[in-house]
Amino acid sequence: MKTRIITALFIIAVVFFPVVYGSWALEALGVFIVCAGAYEWLHALDGFKTWGIGVTILEIVLVLLTPVVKAYYPQLLFAWIALGIVSIWVLPIFIESFSQTNAFAALTFFAIFGICFLCMQELILKEHRYLWTLCFATYGSDSGAYFCGRFFGKHKMNERVSPKKTWEGFFGGWIIGMALSWGLSLFYVQELNYTLNLAICVLAPVFAELGDLCFSSFKREYKLKDFSNLLPGHGGVLDRVDSLLMNFILFGILSAVL
Repeated sequence: MKTRIITALFIIAVVFFPVVYGSWALEALGVFIVCAGAYEWLHALDGFKTWGIGVTILEIVLVLLTPVVKAYYPQLLFAWIALGIVSIWVLPIFIESFSQTNAFAALTFFAIFGICFLCMQELILKEHRYLWTLCFATYGSDSGAYFCGRFFGKHKMNERVSPKKTWEGFFGGWIIGMALSWGLSLFYVQELNYTLNLAICVLAPVFAELGDLCFSSFKREYKLKDFSNLLPGHGGVLDRVDSLLMNFILFGILSAVL
């Protein structure tokens, strides 16, 4: 428990400035998450030792350049995404130890993280304080679900994917995440789109739970306890940002329709 608390304090110290300030600092944090995430995701696949470095670099380049292409050459965005898909899809032809299963897992990483990085760029351009609301909703629901599930949990959600999660924890986390994010956002919501902020408060706790379950499903498929041991007591980077990544996608969806 002591190690977990110390690591948690370290994580807070590292991410505090990027989250509060936004701009280049948030982009730098995003780049780190993409780099660490690519390693952790691909490291779970068979044969990583034989093809890992090259494919990891390819994935990182494809993801990080996607918002650059969108910003400076929007007419080429489709071509860039198509090129990225083809580049990964053909790898099993040239790398014997890189199976089609690996290719589909790598394509999934490109799709998910490419979209997440695009959504993060949209958030920075629009108003980075939406990230505050996302964080309050995401980690408020995460903590709320843990404590409500621990003290009141009786009905399992999906034992196949996550044996410890309960419906009591889910609804408790939803209410706490929604209330916390809405209450704290009242201090700055005057400078945001009221409807968009409210939608984030209501939906982000639900998407946070979906994100957690999706990444848990990946770990169960590849028989992982944690994505890595980079963060002692907390696992890997993806273990800490799984729910937030899903909420970046939620922001992208809501930003487009509201």
